Amino acid sequence: MSVIAWLLAAAFALVLLSTARWPLRRLPPPVPAVPDFTLWLPEGGDAPALSPAPAAVHRGPVPPDADRLLVLGRGVRVPVDLPGRLAACGGDFVSVLPRPVGGLVAQAVERWRRDFAGLARVVDVRDPAGWADGRCAWLRRADLDLPAAGDDPVLRAARARKAHGLPVDLREGGGLPHPDGDGAAVTAPARTFADHVAGAADQLDRDPLVWALVVAVPPLLCLGPLVALPFAPTPAAIALGLGTLARLMLAVRDDFGLPLALAGWLLEPALALGLARARPRANPQEFPALPEGAPPALTAARPTEGRPWLDDAGVPFLARRLGGAAPVMERIYANRPAGRTTRGLLADRVALASPASRAVRHRRLATIDAGRALAPASLLSVPCGGAGDAAAIAAPRTVLVDPDPAARALAAARCPGAEVLDGTVERAPDGPFDLVLYVGLSEYLDDAAVVAHLRALRARLAPDGALLATTTAEHPQRNAMRAWLGWETRARSPDALTTLLDNAGFAVTRRVADPLGIQWVLTARPRS
Repeated sequence: MSVIAWLLAAAFALVLLSTARWPLRRLPPPVPAVPDFTLWLPEGGDAPALSPAPAAVHRGPVPPDADRLLVLGRGVRVPVDLPGRLAACGGDFVSVLPRPVGGLVAQAVERWRRDFAGLARVVDVRDPAGWADGRCAWLRRADLDLPAAGDDPVLRAARARKAHGLPVDLREGGGLPHPDGDGAAVTAPARTFADHVAGAADQLDRDPLVWALVVAVPPLLCLGPLVALPFAPTPAAIALGLGTLARLMLAVRDDFGLPLALAGWLLEPALALGLARARPRANPQEFPALPEGAPPALTAARPTEGRPWLDDAGVPFLARRLGGAAPVMERIYANRPAGRTTRGLLADRVALASPASRAVRHRRLATIDAGRALAPASLLSVPCGGAGDAAAIAAPRTVLVDPDPAARALAAARCPGAEVLDGTVERAPDGPFDLVLYVGLSEYLDDAAVVAHLRALRARLAPDGALLATTTAEHPQRNAMRAWLGWETRARSPDALTTLLDNAGFAVTRRVADPLGIQWVLTARPRS
């Protein structure tokens, strides 16, 4: 019992240290220049007075079609100058953490959810799991189109940005005085326990293992020191003291109130045990079947023996048989772990959270952003894969070419108005096209083959058209992919791809990479 008590004391010491390193920043003073924005009220209600006023007010759960959105949930109270404060943050996605208002149980629920969400992880671009508060957020409409897990659109966008290696700027809105001198700047009703249980499956990612830990840890940490007190008074008393001090710091910092600092010792275990009665929903990402794949020469697939436990995880199961084929990439884009066993589920989660997977998801975002900026009237994508990028660019005329029947099936379902063809670069339609996507293939080919492809695609471009080509730079995971998954890729720096594009008659006008510099998207124009 003494050893357990000392372990509990060490756990509360870590909690206290993490509390002392809190990374939240407050909303800055407003700036006069604010971009046009649409006020989105997903749950309806009256629009608050804002200066400057929104260009439009949209009510309902369906996102509006606007470039910049200010999202306010039910009962959120904000200052008039909130748009200027959000614009002063300088981020594409700013989530404001409101000061919670409500009774003791609701306050405990609110704090429990915030603690579990790991708000410190939100500011770490390397962590794809961090998410933000969905009740007061400032974001781009494009973020809502990124693939991610969950049901709440704002939290989906936050998770998607993290998965793509893009920052989510979390600010404290409750610690600021309201400009009118009436309470905190941003307040919101604390969630009720019923709302907490109803949304817990989405928050916990429907992962049974995480669910079990969330249910078991609060009773252990809160009730363990009390149970150990008669048997090991010194370490148990230290654990109680450190835990109470951490709670007091949290109460002062997050405006939760001092009563919760003491009542939380009993409330939090009760909430966790109440959550145990609610079962997580089934994982919607079922374990994949093995479809027909593209030719191995185009996906770097080769048989891999050993480590049979990897076949219990969704992405490794497909990758060990199909390499970089479309079904594998779709699993990585969706960023939703699946597994036959708990071990397989964890392996899939690790694979999807890896730097290489995050870079691939960022590549899709960068391709979509670059393609939309060009506003093409006609688009050719070869190989098209699942055509998620082409669907998001949404050119009036879209032609999708791929030798993989699984890819063509995905592309046809995603782009019902597109022309989907069986073929390769050499057999693609003549065009001319305003935009050509050459994404995810160069990493499987030698230089001569890539130059031949680029020349063939240049002949299909309009004189003022553009090509988006991608390359994978050297990164530490390539050896592990080769050894564990049989997935053989060729590293090529952006400078090397620029040279190949130059040899094929292109001039590179723009280069974009993920934060780790693994995946690069180059925009190139045909030279005269």
